[in-house]
Formats: sequence, structure tokens, C-alpha cells
Amino acid sequence: MNTVLFRSLDELHHDPYVQPIRIVAAASGAGPLYLVGGYLRDFLLGRSGTRSIDLDLVIWGQPELFGRHLVTAMRGRLIRLEPETVRVIAQVTGVLIQIDISRPKGTTIEDDLTSRDFTINALAVRLDLPDPQTDPQAGKVAVTMIDPAGGLNDLKRKRLRAITPSVFSHDPLRLIRVVRLAGELNLTIEEATRRTILERAALLDTVSGERLRDELFKILDIVPAVPWIECLDALQLLQVLIPEVEALKSVPASKPHRLPLWEHSIQTLRSVERLLATLGQLFPEDAPWLCEQLDRRLEAGVTTAAILKLLGLLHDIGKPKTRSIQPDGRVRFLGHEQAGIPILSQLCERLRLGRRTTSCIIDIERHHLRPIHLFSREAVTAKAQYRFFRELGDIAPIVLLHSWADLQATICGEAEEFSRYQQRLYEAFRFYRTEFLTSQVTPIVRGDDLINVFGMTPGPFLGFALDRLQEAQATGLINCREEALAYIREHLTSWQQSFEIRPSLW
Repeated sequence: MNTVLFRSLDELHHDPYVQPIRIVAAASGAGPLYLVGGYLRDFLLGRSGTRSIDLDLVIWGQPELFGRHLVTAMRGRLIRLEPETVRVIAQVTGVLIQIDISRPKGTTIEDDLTSRDFTINALAVRLDLPDPQTDPQAGKVAVTMIDPAGGLNDLKRKRLRAITPSVFSHDPLRLIRVVRLAGELNLTIEEATRRTILERAALLDTVSGERLRDELFKILDIVPAVPWIECLDALQLLQVLIPEVEALKSVPASKPHRLPLWEHSIQTLRSVERLLATLGQLFPEDAPWLCEQLDRRLEAGVTTAAILKLLGLLHDIGKPKTRSIQPDGRVRFLGHEQAGIPILSQLCERLRLGRRTTSCIIDIERHHLRPIHLFSREAVTAKAQYRFFRELGDIAPIVLLHSWADLQATICGEAEEFSRYQQRLYEAFRFYRTEFLTSQVTPIVRGDDLINVFGMTPGPFLGFALDRLQEAQATGLINCREEALAYIREHLTSWQQSFEIRPSLW
């Protein structure tokens, strides 16, 4: 059995986030005061956050009074959460720190700890004891761990265990949180706990969409996420969270896919994770700006990278409804990307995802086949690439990355066809970076030029003509003002005809 090497509790005295709390506790005479739960667990494991730190305190005094002392000392602010719980938010060494202060549940700290969810979270250390560095008498006071549920032993055994089966009934969100904790901490879910989850999986359906969203995206942020998505599936939680995935499991493999549909979906997610891990090797010139795109935060807790993972799993969600067998025996899924849109829209609504995130998901689903169709041509013109990027906008690079993962899962990454496709992607990213973006930022000819030189008036046709000029600039057909004006004179009549508008209207 693998073991975990714990940090010494003595180091807790010097922890930059705990030390200010201990100083205020000693100065204010507050107590008893305990550090409990996740931060203590992570401290023992040597895990530390870099962006934000969350601490939980249990106090036998008044939470708000102690919170105000902390606010004064740490220059933070106080938020009232519940009648007996307050939150202090401050910054320590440039890191956001969040401290929740509550009254105990029960008459003793042991009562409070055994009312929690998992044994590894039912740990506590008292903080209002004298500091051995500043108090000569403090040496007589040992810093000890309070562990009524055996959480330390479970940590040593790398085991995640519910304190009682009833914890899932009291808060069914814990059914999915246990998977997230196991993934983040690399723990094994204890067998009795697994059986309880299977028995009570249906309770997950009673949890609000917002809380499910937060846990799901934390699972997607785990590296790798695939084992924990499979764990959700094995525990029958995924079918409650996203019922539509069950239909994927009944669709067998069909050319060009080498895997049945559910296995293909899992493999695509695995390919997304491989792509994210090796982006610098696959696309060295484009990795920096692609990483910026992937790290973009669409809403709290949701990045573009997480959406790419989610769509790796769910991009073919419309296929079961569109499966057909042609007269020649070929299996087709015509229009499956459109069929997937309402399914994913409903999922976004259930998870209470914001408009920006929902739009990103729907756009990836709508266009996820376009790159594969575009780059399957014998020759891809600059004009075709330009129109692809113009029509898809900011989502285009993410759709291209998704297509890489989808195709790799479909035909295997070692295939010669896949190598050619990767080269096409490399060329497309270069075009986007060096040609398309430049044409969007510094147009050679503007609307005023068309009005002044050609007598156009503001309106739809003016915008249409400017689009044609940007396309010509991006594809290298025009490179200066004189070439642009000559290009307009040459194509103005044909533009009018294709726009189907009378000359008198502009």
C-alpha cells in the first residue's frame, strides 16, 4: 500500500496563512479556535494553492467578533454568510485568502468533525494555544491533531471514506464531490463508500445545477480527467448528470471510426488531454497564443480548455438520433452536429451556465466538422481559410484544436492521413496569426474611402464590400492602397450582382 509523507504539525506555526490567525487569536483571547477541514488536510499532504487559499475555522466564541479582529489585522473585508458563519477575505503575500469562521456543530470539536463528510476532512488543530517562539511556557503545550474518524490513517492509505452512509443523503452533492476529491488528491474510493454511492446515485438529480456545474468543471480541470469521468460513469453518476450519454453506448463502430461511439467519445477526451499536455511540441510557434485562448475564463470556474474537454466527450451527442444505414450498407450520421445543439443547450441550461459559455459550447458543436471537411480537400485556398476564420470568429482556433483530437481518436494518431492533417492545421494557424489577424487590425481601405472615392453610402452593401476587401488583403491579393482601389474598380460590378442589389440603393 502506498503511503503519504506528512508535513510536521510544527511547520503549521510558520505557515504564512495560518500565522496571522494565530497571532490575532492570541491577542484577542478568542477560543477555543480550531483549524479544520480541507486546508489542514492539504497542508499535511504538502499541497498548496497559488491563486486562492480557503481556510475553515471553528470557534467557541463569536464568529463575527473574531472576524472583525481578523479584518482589522489583515486589512480585509467581512461577509456574513449565515447567522453563525462569517467569511473574511484578504490578501496575504499577494495571494487571495478566504477564511470561513463558524460556530461548532455539537458540544465538542469531535462532535463537529464527525458531522462532516469524509474522514480526511474530519481533522482539526487548535490555533489559540501559546506560540512556543513568543511564550516561554508554550513549550509545555503540544500541538496535536484531533482525528476522531481515523482520517490520518485513511490519508496514509490513500483512501477516501465517508464518515457515515448518511452523508450522501444529507447533501447529495457529495456523491460527485467524492470523485472530484479522489481525482485531485489521487485517492482510492473505499469499497463500502462506493457501494453507498451506487445505491444513492439517483439523489444527485436533486442537486441544483449551479452546484453540479462547479463540481463537474473541477473534475474536468483534473489532469488527467479521463479516469474520473470514467469513475463517474462506473458509479452511475454520469447518467444522472448527463443522461444523454447513455445513448452513445448503444452505437457500434462504423467507418471511418475504429471505436464504438462511447469509446470514441472517451478517446477524444483523452486526445484533448494529450493535445493540451503537448501543445508546445505539436505547434511550437503557436503554442503561446493558443495557451492564452485556452486559459481564457468564460465565467467563474470555467475556462476554454475545460469546454474543449467537455466537447471532446460530448461532440457526438447528436449521433444516436441521426444514425441511418444507406442502401449500400454505409452507416451515416447526417446532420448530427445540428442534432447535438438542442441537447447541449438543455445541458447548459440544467447546469446554469452563462450565455458566454453556452455560446462557446454551441459554436464548437455546430462547426466541429468544418475543419475536417475543409482540410480534406486536395488544395485549401487562402480564400477558404480566410472565410473559415471570419465566419467562426474567436472560436475558430478552439474548433481547430477540437478537430485534431476528434480525428486522432477516429483514425489513430499514427496514420499518414493524420500527419497530413496536422500539417494542414499548422499552416492554418500560421495563416490566422500572420495574415487573418493582421487584416482585421489594420485594413488598407476603410469605409470612408469607399464613400469618398466611389460615392457609396452607408448600408449593407458597404459592409459587404469591406468584407471582400479584408478577404483580399488577408489572402495577399492587395498590399497597398493603390492595389486596393484598382481591385475595387475591377470587382465592383460583380460584387453588386452577387449582393443582388440595385445600383440606385448605394
